[in-house]
Amino acid sequence: MTLAYLTLASMLCGAMLLLRDYPVVEGCILASGAGERRSVRLLLPLLIAAGPGLLILTGDRTFADACPAILAVPFQNALALVIATAAAGIISNLISRYPAVPYAFTGAIFGLDLAENGTFAAGSALTHMSSWIAAFVLCAIFAAGFWRLYSACTGKRRIHLARLDSRLLALSTLVSFILIAAYSLNTGSIAAFFAVTGSAEVRLAALIIPLSYLALFFILRRRTYTSCSGIADNELEINSESVLSVLCAITATLVIFSTRLPSFAGMSATPLSACSLYLAALTGLGIARKSALTDETTLYKHLAAAILSPVLGVLFAYSLASILGGDMVSTLIVAGIILLAALVSLYLRIQKGRDLQRQIMRSREQQIYSNQKSLSALEVRSEMNEKELLEKLELKRKELVDFAVGISSQKEFMDDIYARLGKMRAMPDGPDKDAATDEILHSLRERMYFASEVNDFYARSEVLHKDFNMRLREAFPGLTENERKLANLLRQGLSTKHIASLMNITPKSVEINRYRLRSKLGLDHGENLTKFIKSI
Repeated sequence: MTLAYLTLASMLCGAMLLLRDYPVVEGCILASGAGERRSVRLLLPLLIAAGPGLLILTGDRTFADACPAILAVPFQNALALVIATAAAGIISNLISRYPAVPYAFTGAIFGLDLAENGTFAAGSALTHMSSWIAAFVLCAIFAAGFWRLYSACTGKRRIHLARLDSRLLALSTLVSFILIAAYSLNTGSIAAFFAVTGSAEVRLAALIIPLSYLALFFILRRRTYTSCSGIADNELEINSESVLSVLCAITATLVIFSTRLPSFAGMSATPLSACSLYLAALTGLGIARKSALTDETTLYKHLAAAILSPVLGVLFAYSLASILGGDMVSTLIVAGIILLAALVSLYLRIQKGRDLQRQIMRSREQQIYSNQKSLSALEVRSEMNEKELLEKLELKRKELVDFAVGISSQKEFMDDIYARLGKMRAMPDGPDKDAATDEILHSLRERMYFASEVNDFYARSEVLHKDFNMRLREAFPGLTENERKLANLLRQGLSTKHIASLMNITPKSVEINRYRLRSKLGLDHGENLTKFIKSI
């Protein structure tokens, strides 16, 4: 039975770590590019299982000596420890997407110690808490330091980009192996704790833990890889130098706090949350680069979860141990805690659903408003286009009618001249014939002025260019009617010859009028009159 319970306990703890904590480590490795190498992919599962196996075989007590030894009854305490860790991890996961599972496990150990001995090891607990805080700060400093060191080394040397990428990939691969090994040793202390604090039977049974970790790795591989890819693709969209700095910072921190080195500073070796180290590294790197790489809300939520996890671990483990010991008062306490946690979880879930529904509704309302606005703009534009087309159609129709009327008028005039010439031809030479000839010549000269056609041209030009004529009057109110006509003809690009014909003056007079217009418009000698008029 001891083997079965111990295996169950280790697998539950391992599942929590592989689903919630480990994806951060592999996500960083994938972001660096080292995760694409076959050697890394093959050695990942072996290194994950090697840490617990090595610690159990060597009987390493680095972590166990910093915690109370309370697994005298493997079944009850192991079961309470695992359930308390899982419950605390689930609740902290509701607060932040980066839960602190190792902190919940450590807190659960102190909760079991309180249930077993009736005293709380406050000094040892404070040592662990100071180690967690120091690890967070140290990881941030490491990330900033590694990035500055790398920038200083590469800034003074000109290296080809392809060669630089090759070196970065090689270095990232090396650091990835060290990181996985350090993480496996650090979290393996959780599995080793079951073995080194129990009886000889427990130590023998604990040898199954590495195999259970290896089996879990392949069982949960697909789900874990999805989380790893999400971190690599969505959260670590930064350059290779920065990702390498994050890898080095997390690795160095894990190595330090997996040994007895912190004891020289009054702290202790302790399991660390990879999520905490990841956020710490991003925070330090953001400070060094002077650009935030993680938002403050995510950081604050994780800090709240990191503080709450060990507290919940203590409460759950103490209550569960008391229940297994037959203490009904503690049973009611734990039932109240579980009920409260369930209500909080339900409230957060409902609130999250409502917030999501509100966001969807706001998005739909915004989309409807945007569509209505676009539709209104299209309707207005359609009405304007329709009005403009109708105006153009009416203008073309009027032009066609005027053209027909002009043809008819010209035909009537030619018929009249033809008839009058026929009569004049039959007249004898004398004063009457000369008078008739003078009358026909006078009619032709009047007709050559095209007075009605020119007036019609100016009228239509006034309609087509009404905006220009209005702006011209507002800008230069002192212009005469002929000067405005000249400006209008120049704007249309007509030559001096055509302008002279339309205004019934000589080309020389057109040039004189252009000079006078330039003076009234205030143009210098080098400025182009036509270009200036078109800019009005």
